[in-house]
Amino acid sequence: MARQVTPRDRLRYRFDATLSRGTIGVIAWLGALTVVVVLIAGIAVWLLGIRTGGEERTGFIEGIWLNLMRAIDAGALGGDSGWTWRLIALVVTLAGIFVLSILIGIISSGIESRLEELRKGRTLVVEQGHTLILGWSPKLHQILTELEVANANQRNPCVVVLADRDKVAMEDEVRARAGDGRRTRVICRSGSTSDAADLDLVRPEHAKSILVLLDEASGDPGVVKTVLALLSIDPDLERLRVTAEFEGQTSATAIDRATRGRMGIVVSSDVIARVTAQVCRQSGLSLVFQELLDFDGDEIYFQDEPGLLGAAFGDALTAYEHSAVIGVRDAGGVVTLSPSLDRVFGEGDQVIAISADDDTVRLSGPVARVTTAGVASEPAIVPVQEQTLLIGWNGLGPTILGELDRYVSPGSRVRLLVDPTQLAEPVELPAFGNTAVDVIEMDTVDGAQLEAQINRERYDQVIILCYRTGDTAMDDARALLTLLQIRQATQQEGPNASVRLITELLDVRDVELARVANPDDFVVSERLTSLMLAQLSENNQLRGVFADLFAAEGVELVLVPAERYGLTGSEMGFGDVVAVARERGHVAVGVRIVSAAVEGGLAGGGVLFNPPKARRFAFGEGDQVLVLA
Repeated sequence: MARQVTPRDRLRYRFDATLSRGTIGVIAWLGALTVVVVLIAGIAVWLLGIRTGGEERTGFIEGIWLNLMRAIDAGALGGDSGWTWRLIALVVTLAGIFVLSILIGIISSGIESRLEELRKGRTLVVEQGHTLILGWSPKLHQILTELEVANANQRNPCVVVLADRDKVAMEDEVRARAGDGRRTRVICRSGSTSDAADLDLVRPEHAKSILVLLDEASGDPGVVKTVLALLSIDPDLERLRVTAEFEGQTSATAIDRATRGRMGIVVSSDVIARVTAQVCRQSGLSLVFQELLDFDGDEIYFQDEPGLLGAAFGDALTAYEHSAVIGVRDAGGVVTLSPSLDRVFGEGDQVIAISADDDTVRLSGPVARVTTAGVASEPAIVPVQEQTLLIGWNGLGPTILGELDRYVSPGSRVRLLVDPTQLAEPVELPAFGNTAVDVIEMDTVDGAQLEAQINRERYDQVIILCYRTGDTAMDDARALLTLLQIRQATQQEGPNASVRLITELLDVRDVELARVANPDDFVVSERLTSLMLAQLSENNQLRGVFADLFAAEGVELVLVPAERYGLTGSEMGFGDVVAVARERGHVAVGVRIVSAAVEGGLAGGGVLFNPPKARRFAFGEGDQVLVLA
């Protein structure tokens, strides 16, 4: 039989419902209890005719006031006289002590709860014009470093980070990695990047740019869900400037189509694989990419230039004293790097140039017409058979091998040394058209085994990849130990005394440690991707530039030996170097002076982007010209 609901049950239900409202409900009940006690005591004093102080009877209002004072202040009880009044005052005082004790506890608990809420990072961000970073990854700290440089001329710059991590832990890690002197404020909030309510806390519609980072745990599905959450705020991406990082090309292509190309997209594995493959071909090229992508130094700008209307692209190459022209952005927004030298600037076209600042991209004089009919392009480089030693393995491996396969002729071989104890799954390789891969399982930090493998035959390049076990410090430590032993083995007399050595490191801080072994080049995967993401967050027009520069069939940055231009042993201005390269159909954007780098005259391995056209260089053995080809 169902229980009958009594009036007491109804009263208890309403009481519980009031308490469930939180602190306000409890304070309201305490206030009501205090009022009831004071009223009852005041009525008792008035009805009993008690004289609380003096000869006259205490009135009703006076009795309520006196009892209220004793409820608030227990010390007022000592001056009372008359046992009837003392007993009433004692009861009121005890009730007041009870109420005040609970009230103090509630206030203390409320303050503690509020502090805990602040520590959880669940409060609204009221910033405007901030950079919003959604997600957490090792790339974050490098991105913050680059944004600090980019915001050097900004007033009160701010970066907001939303990630599914503890707010205090995020802030501690950011402070620990930032060091002193950072002007950019970093505000952290905890929450799901794909939850609309959590996104509302960081106000993405008021951010100047949004970066969606790839989380190793959630992968591409997590990025896709975050992008969909942003699309629910701005379906056409007319207000939100979004740049997202993906691990694989499939998800990136799908999102690019869904957003009709309005998002900046970086596929980290493709970028690193293509840079690694290009670095294998040319020593020093990794320094070139880092110089191009960071904010310290010259950057890429787009500029309207009416003075170029009707001129050919080749005419513009020497027309800018302090800028290196690299391409054209037409009126429809299509970017073309290193177009045909005869390509004529039309209405609405913009020049793309590498320069110190946007106000330095300006013509230095009249545009000289250049005849390009007799320009002879460099003959294509014929691929040759190559031998590659690949040590270590991760998800980038198949893409790197695929990129290397594009540069070599049939009959090339790759010997892959891999430690199966460091892998979650066995190595699976696709079929390559030009390259055969031999997989050898061994301890890849065993010096004796590594020396035996390096001395088996001559290699054109040695690539060391990090295992991805989830412990970045340990993975880098294994790569560094392998690097040291390979360098020691190649310094001895043998077929690989001058082999090219490329090392992947996950943490940019470990680069200084790797320089002890003096490898020819580094490919720091997190750094390169971080630099590109930071650049796109500041200027989304660079999407077309990076798409052309890092596409499989796009243009490439090439370090051409100075002797191929007949420059060795001569001294000339960089403007003349640009003109000489133009005669071969190349777009020169810089130089690499190895002799000056050795003597300490140039930083960054001797790489110099966009020197003034009047600056003169004495080209010696090993010096190179950096061109787009």
